[in-house]
Amino acid sequence: MSQFSQLHRSIKIRLYLQFVTTMATMAIMPFIAIYFSQLVGATITGVLVMLVISSGIVGGFLGGYMSDQIGRKKLLVLSEIAMGLSFLAIACFNSPWTVMPYVSFVLFMINMFFSGLYIPVSTAMIFDLVRKKERNFVFTAQYWVSNLAIAIGSITGAFLFEDYHFYLFLAVAAVTFVSGIVTLLFISETFVKGDTGETVVKPASILSNYQSVFKDRTFMIFMIASMLVLSLESHLTNYIAVNLEKNMAETTWFGSFSINGINMTGILQAENTLIVVFAVSLVTWLIRRTSDFSRLIYGMTVYVISYALLSYTVTPSLLIGFMVLVSLGELILVPVRQSLLAELTPESQRSSYLAIDSFMEQGMMIIGGAAITIGGIVPGYIMSLGFLVMGMAGVLLMARIMKQPPKQERLSG
Repeated sequence: MSQFSQLHRSIKIRLYLQFVTTMATMAIMPFIAIYFSQLVGATITGVLVMLVISSGIVGGFLGGYMSDQIGRKKLLVLSEIAMGLSFLAIACFNSPWTVMPYVSFVLFMINMFFSGLYIPVSTAMIFDLVRKKERNFVFTAQYWVSNLAIAIGSITGAFLFEDYHFYLFLAVAAVTFVSGIVTLLFISETFVKGDTGETVVKPASILSNYQSVFKDRTFMIFMIASMLVLSLESHLTNYIAVNLEKNMAETTWFGSFSINGINMTGILQAENTLIVVFAVSLVTWLIRRTSDFSRLIYGMTVYVISYALLSYTVTPSLLIGFMVLVSLGELILVPVRQSLLAELTPESQRSSYLAIDSFMEQGMMIIGGAAITIGGIVPGYIMSLGFLVMGMAGVLLMARIMKQPPKQERLSG
Protein backbone atom coordinates (compact mmCIF):
# COMPACT_ATOMS: atom_id res chain seq x y z
CA MET A 1 0.00 0.00 0.00
CA SER A 2 2.95 2.31 0.70
CA GLN A 3 4.18 1.76 -2.85
CA PHE A 4 0.77 2.74 -4.20
CA SER A 5 0.68 5.95 -2.18
CA GLN A 6 4.05 6.99 -3.65
CA LEU A 7 2.86 6.71 -7.25
CA HIS A 8 2.18 9.79 -9.36
CA ARG A 9 -1.39 11.04 -8.83
CA SER A 10 -2.27 10.55 -12.49
CA ILE A 11 -1.20 6.89 -12.35
CA LYS A 12 -3.45 6.28 -9.35
CA ILE A 13 -6.38 8.01 -11.07
CA ARG A 14 -5.82 5.97 -14.25
CA LEU A 15 -5.85 2.74 -12.22
CA TYR A 16 -9.14 3.71 -10.55
CA LEU A 17 -10.66 4.65 -13.92
CA GLN A 18 -9.36 1.44 -15.51
CA PHE A 19 -11.14 -0.62 -12.88
CA VAL A 20 -14.50 1.15 -13.26
CA THR A 21 -14.53 1.37 -17.06
CA THR A 22 -13.31 -2.21 -17.53
CA MET A 23 -15.93 -3.53 -15.13
CA ALA A 24 -18.71 -1.64 -16.94
CA THR A 25 -17.56 -2.60 -20.43
CA MET A 26 -17.15 -6.28 -19.57
CA ALA A 27 -20.79 -6.42 -18.46
CA ILE A 28 -21.76 -6.13 -22.14
CA MET A 29 -18.91 -6.91 -24.55
CA PRO A 30 -18.59 -10.68 -23.92
CA PHE A 31 -22.25 -11.12 -24.84
CA ILE A 32 -22.45 -8.95 -27.96
CA ALA A 33 -21.67 -11.79 -30.36
CA ILE A 34 -24.38 -13.99 -28.84
CA TYR A 35 -26.89 -11.13 -28.85
CA PHE A 36 -26.41 -10.26 -32.51
CA SER A 37 -26.16 -13.88 -33.64
CA GLN A 38 -29.70 -14.29 -32.31
CA LEU A 39 -30.81 -11.25 -34.35
CA VAL A 40 -29.01 -11.74 -37.70
CA GLY A 41 -27.46 -15.24 -37.51
CA ALA A 42 -23.97 -16.49 -36.67
CA THR A 43 -22.51 -16.21 -40.18
CA ILE A 44 -23.48 -12.57 -40.73
CA THR A 45 -22.50 -11.72 -37.16
CA GLY A 46 -19.00 -13.08 -37.74
CA VAL A 47 -18.51 -10.89 -40.82
CA LEU A 48 -19.87 -7.78 -39.10
CA VAL A 49 -17.72 -8.38 -36.00
CA MET A 50 -14.63 -8.46 -38.24
CA LEU A 51 -15.65 -5.12 -39.77
CA VAL A 52 -16.15 -3.61 -36.32
CA ILE A 53 -12.73 -4.79 -35.16
CA SER A 54 -11.11 -3.48 -38.35
CA SER A 55 -12.26 0.01 -37.43
CA GLY A 56 -10.46 -0.41 -34.11
CA ILE A 57 -7.26 -1.27 -35.95
CA VAL A 58 -7.46 1.97 -37.94
CA GLY A 59 -8.07 3.90 -34.72
CA GLY A 60 -5.10 2.22 -33.03
CA PHE A 61 -2.64 3.14 -35.78
CA LEU A 62 -3.88 6.73 -35.83
CA GLY A 63 -3.78 6.98 -32.03
CA GLY A 64 -0.24 5.60 -31.83
CA TYR A 65 0.98 8.27 -34.25
CA MET A 66 -1.10 11.20 -33.03
CA SER A 67 -0.19 10.73 -29.37
CA ASP A 68 3.39 11.62 -30.28
CA GLN A 69 2.18 14.70 -32.16
CA ILE A 70 -0.42 16.45 -29.99
CA GLY A 71 -0.04 14.71 -26.63
CA ARG A 72 -1.99 12.10 -24.66
CA LYS A 73 -4.67 14.00 -22.74
CA LYS A 74 -6.57 15.50 -25.69
CA LEU A 75 -6.90 12.11 -27.38
CA LEU A 76 -7.97 10.37 -24.17
CA VAL A 77 -10.75 12.89 -23.50
CA LEU A 78 -11.89 12.87 -27.15
CA SER A 79 -11.96 9.06 -27.23
CA GLU A 80 -13.91 8.65 -23.99
CA ILE A 81 -16.53 11.26 -24.86
CA ALA A 82 -16.98 9.72 -28.32
CA MET A 83 -17.30 6.21 -26.85
CA GLY A 84 -19.84 7.48 -24.33
CA LEU A 85 -21.95 9.04 -27.09
CA SER A 86 -21.81 5.87 -29.18
CA PHE A 87 -22.88 3.68 -26.25
CA LEU A 88 -25.77 6.07 -25.61
CA ALA A 89 -26.85 5.76 -29.25
CA ILE A 90 -26.48 1.96 -29.11
CA ALA A 91 -28.83 1.92 -26.12
CA CYS A 92 -31.40 3.91 -28.09
CA PHE A 93 -31.30 1.46 -31.00
CA ASN A 94 -31.47 -1.61 -28.73
CA SER A 95 -34.21 -0.43 -26.42
CA PRO A 96 -37.61 -1.84 -25.40
CA TRP A 97 -39.11 0.34 -28.15
CA THR A 98 -36.89 -0.45 -31.13
CA VAL A 99 -34.16 -2.87 -32.16
CA MET A 100 -32.04 -2.02 -35.22
CA PRO A 101 -29.08 -4.44 -35.40
CA TYR A 102 -27.43 -3.08 -38.55
CA VAL A 103 -27.53 0.51 -37.31
CA SER A 104 -26.07 -0.80 -34.04
CA PHE A 105 -23.19 -2.41 -35.91
CA VAL A 106 -22.34 0.95 -37.52
CA LEU A 107 -22.36 2.53 -34.07
CA PHE A 108 -20.13 -0.25 -32.75
CA MET A 109 -17.71 0.51 -35.61
CA ILE A 110 -17.54 4.13 -34.41
CA ASN A 111 -17.15 2.97 -30.82
CA MET A 112 -14.38 0.54 -31.69
CA PHE A 113 -12.52 3.17 -33.72
CA PHE A 114 -12.24 5.42 -30.68
CA SER A 115 -11.54 2.46 -28.41
CA GLY A 116 -8.65 1.50 -30.68
CA LEU A 117 -7.40 5.09 -30.61
CA TYR A 118 -7.66 5.16 -26.82
CA ILE A 119 -5.67 2.02 -25.96
CA PRO A 120 -2.11 2.91 -27.10
CA VAL A 121 -2.53 6.49 -25.85
CA SER A 122 -3.62 5.36 -22.40
CA THR A 123 -0.74 2.90 -22.17
CA ALA A 124 1.74 5.52 -23.36
CA MET A 125 0.55 7.90 -20.62
CA ILE A 126 1.32 5.28 -17.96
CA PHE A 127 4.74 4.65 -19.53
CA ASP A 128 5.42 8.40 -19.49
CA LEU A 129 4.72 8.65 -15.78
CA VAL A 130 6.02 5.45 -14.23
CA ARG A 131 9.62 5.39 -13.01
CA LYS A 132 11.82 2.42 -13.79
CA LYS A 133 11.86 1.18 -10.20
CA GLU A 134 8.01 1.31 -10.13
CA ARG A 135 7.38 -0.57 -13.37
CA ASN A 136 7.04 -4.06 -11.91
CA PHE A 137 4.61 -2.87 -9.24
CA VAL A 138 2.53 -0.68 -11.60
CA PHE A 139 2.22 -3.28 -14.35
CA THR A 140 1.32 -5.98 -11.84
CA ALA A 141 -1.29 -3.65 -10.34
CA GLN A 142 -2.72 -2.98 -13.81
CA TYR A 143 -2.94 -6.72 -14.49
CA TRP A 144 -4.62 -7.37 -11.15
CA VAL A 145 -7.08 -4.45 -11.46
CA SER A 146 -8.03 -5.44 -14.99
CA ASN A 147 -8.73 -9.06 -14.10
CA LEU A 148 -10.74 -8.21 -10.99
CA ALA A 149 -12.85 -5.76 -13.02
CA ILE A 150 -13.36 -8.37 -15.74
CA ALA A 151 -14.51 -10.91 -13.17
CA ILE A 152 -17.08 -8.58 -11.63
CA GLY A 153 -18.27 -7.22 -14.96
CA SER A 154 -18.60 -10.54 -16.76
CA ILE A 155 -20.51 -12.27 -13.98
CA THR A 156 -22.84 -9.26 -13.79
CA GLY A 157 -23.46 -9.37 -17.52
CA ALA A 158 -23.94 -13.13 -17.49
CA PHE A 159 -27.10 -12.76 -15.44
CA LEU A 160 -28.32 -9.30 -16.51
CA PHE A 161 -27.43 -8.81 -20.18
CA GLU A 162 -30.09 -11.06 -21.70
CA ASP A 163 -33.00 -9.21 -20.07
CA TYR A 164 -31.52 -5.81 -19.19
CA HIS A 165 -29.02 -4.99 -21.95
CA PHE A 166 -30.70 -1.61 -22.60
CA TYR A 167 -29.94 -0.46 -19.06
CA LEU A 168 -26.43 -1.88 -19.20
CA PHE A 169 -25.71 0.11 -22.38
CA LEU A 170 -26.90 3.26 -20.60
CA ALA A 171 -24.73 2.47 -17.56
CA VAL A 172 -21.62 1.95 -19.70
CA ALA A 173 -22.29 5.24 -21.49
CA ALA A 174 -22.55 7.08 -18.16
CA VAL A 175 -19.35 5.52 -16.78
CA THR A 176 -17.44 6.38 -19.96
CA PHE A 177 -18.60 10.00 -19.84
CA VAL A 178 -17.53 10.30 -16.20
CA SER A 179 -14.11 8.83 -17.02
CA GLY A 180 -13.61 11.41 -19.75
CA ILE A 181 -14.60 14.26 -17.44
CA VAL A 182 -12.26 13.05 -14.67
CA THR A 183 -9.41 12.81 -17.18
CA LEU A 184 -10.13 16.35 -18.40
CA LEU A 185 -10.26 17.87 -14.91
CA PHE A 186 -7.72 15.93 -12.84
CA ILE A 187 -5.05 14.48 -15.15
CA SER A 188 -2.24 16.59 -16.58
CA GLU A 189 -0.64 16.22 -19.99
CA THR A 190 2.37 13.89 -19.86
CA PHE A 191 3.87 14.46 -23.30
CA VAL A 192 4.70 17.70 -25.12
CA LYS A 193 6.27 17.39 -28.56
CA GLY A 194 9.08 19.78 -29.38
CA ASP A 195 8.33 22.49 -31.91
CA THR A 196 9.02 21.02 -35.35
CA GLY A 197 6.99 23.52 -37.31
CA GLU A 198 4.55 20.78 -38.40
CA THR A 199 0.95 20.99 -37.32
CA VAL A 200 -0.67 18.89 -40.05
CA VAL A 201 -0.69 15.11 -40.00
CA LYS A 202 0.76 13.90 -43.30
CA PRO A 203 0.00 10.36 -44.53
CA ALA A 204 3.63 9.91 -45.58
CA SER A 205 4.75 10.76 -42.05
CA ILE A 206 2.40 8.15 -40.58
CA LEU A 207 3.60 5.50 -43.02
CA SER A 208 7.28 6.22 -42.42
CA ASN A 209 6.63 6.23 -38.68
CA TYR A 210 5.47 2.61 -38.80
CA GLN A 211 7.80 1.44 -41.55
CA SER A 212 10.75 0.97 -39.22
CA VAL A 213 8.58 -0.94 -36.76
CA PHE A 214 7.41 -3.40 -39.41
CA LYS A 215 11.01 -3.88 -40.51
CA ASP A 216 11.93 -5.03 -36.99
CA ARG A 217 11.84 -8.74 -37.81
CA THR A 218 12.30 -9.98 -34.25
CA PHE A 219 9.51 -7.80 -32.92
CA MET A 220 7.12 -8.79 -35.71
CA ILE A 221 7.73 -12.52 -35.15
CA PHE A 222 7.08 -11.88 -31.47
CA MET A 223 3.78 -10.16 -32.36
CA ILE A 224 2.66 -12.98 -34.66
CA ALA A 225 3.52 -15.64 -32.07
CA SER A 226 1.68 -13.70 -29.38
CA MET A 227 -1.38 -13.30 -31.57
CA LEU A 228 -1.53 -16.99 -32.50
CA VAL A 229 -1.44 -18.05 -28.85
CA LEU A 230 -3.31 -15.28 -27.04
CA SER A 231 -6.05 -15.10 -29.69
CA LEU A 232 -7.42 -18.32 -28.21
CA GLU A 233 -8.85 -16.18 -25.40
CA SER A 234 -11.01 -14.30 -27.91
CA HIS A 235 -12.84 -17.52 -28.78
CA LEU A 236 -14.31 -17.69 -25.27
CA THR A 237 -16.64 -14.78 -25.98
CA ASN A 238 -17.10 -15.58 -29.68
CA TYR A 239 -17.02 -19.15 -31.05
CA ILE A 240 -17.10 -20.93 -27.67
CA ALA A 241 -19.89 -18.65 -26.41
CA VAL A 242 -22.02 -19.27 -29.50
CA ASN A 243 -21.28 -23.01 -29.34
CA LEU A 244 -22.35 -23.20 -25.68
CA GLU A 245 -25.48 -21.15 -26.32
CA LYS A 246 -26.51 -23.58 -29.09
CA ASN A 247 -25.35 -26.94 -27.77
CA MET A 248 -25.14 -26.85 -23.97
CA ALA A 249 -28.22 -28.27 -22.29
CA GLU A 250 -29.65 -26.21 -19.45
CA THR A 251 -28.62 -27.66 -16.11
CA THR A 252 -29.35 -26.99 -12.44
CA TRP A 253 -26.65 -26.38 -9.85
CA PHE A 254 -27.13 -26.85 -6.12
CA GLY A 255 -30.78 -27.68 -6.70
CA SER A 256 -31.86 -24.11 -7.45
CA PHE A 257 -29.56 -22.31 -9.93
CA SER A 258 -30.45 -22.86 -13.57
CA ILE A 259 -27.41 -22.50 -15.87
CA ASN A 260 -27.54 -22.24 -19.66
CA GLY A 261 -24.86 -21.60 -22.29
CA ILE A 262 -24.99 -17.82 -21.90
CA ASN A 263 -24.62 -18.07 -18.13
CA MET A 264 -21.76 -20.54 -18.57
CA THR A 265 -19.81 -18.07 -20.74
CA GLY A 266 -19.88 -15.49 -17.95
CA ILE A 267 -19.05 -18.08 -15.30
CA LEU A 268 -16.00 -19.32 -17.24
CA GLN A 269 -14.69 -15.81 -17.74
CA ALA A 270 -15.27 -14.95 -14.09
CA GLU A 271 -13.54 -18.20 -13.05
CA ASN A 272 -10.54 -17.35 -15.21
CA THR A 273 -10.12 -13.85 -13.86
CA LEU A 274 -10.76 -14.82 -10.23
CA ILE A 275 -8.05 -17.50 -10.44
CA VAL A 276 -5.68 -14.95 -11.95
CA VAL A 277 -6.48 -12.44 -9.20
CA PHE A 278 -6.22 -14.76 -6.23
CA ALA A 279 -3.62 -17.32 -7.36
CA VAL A 280 -0.98 -14.97 -8.78
CA SER A 281 1.18 -14.96 -5.62
CA LEU A 282 1.06 -18.74 -5.20
CA VAL A 283 1.89 -19.50 -8.84
CA THR A 284 4.71 -16.93 -8.83
CA TRP A 285 6.20 -18.61 -5.73
CA LEU A 286 5.91 -22.12 -7.19
CA ILE A 287 7.73 -21.26 -10.45
CA ARG A 288 10.27 -18.86 -8.93
CA ARG A 289 13.25 -21.15 -9.70
CA THR A 290 12.39 -21.90 -13.33
CA SER A 291 13.91 -20.05 -16.27
CA ASP A 292 12.01 -17.47 -18.31
CA PHE A 293 12.22 -19.78 -21.32
CA SER A 294 10.62 -22.66 -19.44
CA ARG A 295 7.90 -20.45 -17.97
CA LEU A 296 6.92 -18.95 -21.29
CA ILE A 297 7.01 -22.09 -23.42
CA TYR A 298 5.45 -24.48 -20.89
CA GLY A 299 2.87 -21.88 -19.88
CA MET A 300 1.90 -21.31 -23.51
CA THR A 301 1.68 -25.06 -24.18
CA VAL A 302 -0.67 -25.65 -21.24
CA TYR A 303 -2.71 -22.61 -22.31
CA VAL A 304 -3.07 -23.77 -25.94
CA ILE A 305 -3.97 -27.40 -25.21
CA SER A 306 -6.46 -26.43 -22.51
CA TYR A 307 -8.23 -23.91 -24.74
CA ALA A 308 -8.47 -26.44 -27.56
CA LEU A 309 -10.17 -28.90 -25.19
CA LEU A 310 -12.37 -26.14 -23.78
CA SER A 311 -13.65 -25.34 -27.27
CA TYR A 312 -14.68 -28.97 -27.85
CA THR A 313 -16.69 -29.91 -24.76
CA VAL A 314 -20.05 -28.63 -23.54
CA THR A 315 -20.01 -30.53 -20.23
CA PRO A 316 -20.07 -28.00 -17.35
CA SER A 317 -17.66 -29.90 -15.07
CA LEU A 318 -15.11 -30.35 -17.85
CA LEU A 319 -15.45 -26.73 -18.90
CA ILE A 320 -14.65 -25.57 -15.37
CA GLY A 321 -11.71 -28.00 -15.09
CA PHE A 322 -10.16 -26.95 -18.40
CA MET A 323 -10.56 -23.29 -17.46
CA VAL A 324 -8.47 -23.92 -14.32
CA LEU A 325 -5.64 -25.15 -16.57
CA VAL A 326 -6.11 -22.21 -18.95
CA SER A 327 -5.82 -19.79 -16.03
CA LEU A 328 -2.67 -21.42 -14.67
CA GLY A 329 -1.05 -21.30 -18.10
CA GLU A 330 -1.99 -17.62 -18.39
CA LEU A 331 -0.49 -16.81 -15.00
CA ILE A 332 2.78 -18.43 -16.01
CA LEU A 333 3.13 -16.96 -19.50
CA VAL A 334 1.82 -13.39 -19.23
CA PRO A 335 4.52 -11.86 -16.94
CA VAL A 336 7.34 -13.29 -19.07
CA ARG A 337 5.64 -12.18 -22.27
CA GLN A 338 5.29 -8.62 -20.92
CA SER A 339 8.94 -8.61 -19.84
CA LEU A 340 10.05 -9.71 -23.29
CA LEU A 341 7.82 -7.04 -24.86
CA ALA A 342 9.54 -4.38 -22.75
CA GLU A 343 12.95 -5.60 -23.92
CA LEU A 344 11.91 -5.50 -27.57
CA THR A 345 10.39 -1.99 -27.42
CA PRO A 346 12.77 0.99 -27.90
CA GLU A 347 11.88 4.13 -25.97
CA SER A 348 12.33 6.34 -29.02
CA GLN A 349 9.25 4.83 -30.71
CA ARG A 350 7.17 4.00 -27.67
CA SER A 351 3.72 4.87 -28.99
CA SER A 352 4.29 3.30 -32.40
CA TYR A 353 5.37 -0.02 -30.91
CA LEU A 354 2.46 0.07 -28.46
CA ALA A 355 0.09 0.73 -31.36
CA ILE A 356 1.36 -2.45 -33.05
CA ASP A 357 0.85 -4.33 -29.79
CA SER A 358 -2.68 -2.90 -29.71
CA PHE A 359 -3.12 -4.01 -33.32
CA MET A 360 -2.19 -7.51 -32.20
CA GLU A 361 -5.05 -7.39 -29.71
CA GLN A 362 -7.44 -6.20 -32.42
CA GLY A 363 -6.13 -8.96 -34.69
CA MET A 364 -7.00 -11.45 -31.97
CA MET A 365 -10.57 -10.16 -32.01
CA ILE A 366 -10.73 -10.49 -35.81
CA ILE A 367 -9.66 -14.12 -35.46
CA GLY A 368 -12.40 -14.54 -32.87
CA GLY A 369 -15.00 -13.07 -35.22
CA ALA A 370 -13.78 -15.20 -38.12
CA ALA A 371 -14.10 -18.33 -35.97
CA ILE A 372 -17.84 -17.65 -35.53
CA THR A 373 -18.32 -17.64 -39.31
CA ILE A 374 -16.11 -20.69 -39.91
CA GLY A 375 -17.72 -22.51 -36.98
CA GLY A 376 -21.08 -22.16 -38.67
CA ILE A 377 -19.73 -24.19 -41.60
CA VAL A 378 -17.30 -26.83 -40.30
CA PRO A 379 -17.72 -29.44 -37.51
CA GLY A 380 -16.72 -28.61 -33.95
CA TYR A 381 -13.83 -31.08 -33.80
CA ILE A 382 -12.23 -29.40 -36.83
CA MET A 383 -12.46 -26.04 -35.07
CA SER A 384 -10.80 -27.42 -31.93
CA LEU A 385 -8.04 -29.05 -33.98
CA GLY A 386 -7.49 -25.77 -35.81
CA PHE A 387 -7.14 -23.92 -32.51
CA LEU A 388 -4.56 -26.47 -31.36
CA VAL A 389 -2.47 -26.26 -34.54
CA MET A 390 -2.58 -22.45 -34.65
CA GLY A 391 -1.62 -22.14 -30.98
CA MET A 392 1.27 -24.58 -31.16
CA ALA A 393 2.62 -22.75 -34.22
CA GLY A 394 2.75 -19.65 -32.01
CA VAL A 395 4.58 -21.57 -29.28
CA LEU A 396 7.25 -22.69 -31.76
CA LEU A 397 7.72 -19.15 -33.06
CA MET A 398 8.05 -17.80 -29.51
CA ALA A 399 10.63 -20.49 -28.68
CA ARG A 400 12.62 -19.25 -31.66
CA ILE A 401 12.53 -15.69 -30.32
CA MET A 402 13.56 -16.76 -26.82
CA LYS A 403 16.54 -18.72 -28.14
CA GLN A 404 17.92 -15.81 -30.16
CA PRO A 405 20.98 -14.01 -28.76
CA PRO A 406 20.57 -10.45 -27.45
CA LYS A 407 20.00 -7.93 -30.24
CA GLN A 408 22.24 -4.88 -29.91
CA GLU A 409 21.00 -2.63 -27.14
CA ARG A 410 17.41 -3.77 -27.04
CA LEU A 411 17.70 -7.23 -25.53
CA SER A 412 19.26 -7.72 -22.14
CA GLY A 413 19.61 -11.49 -22.46
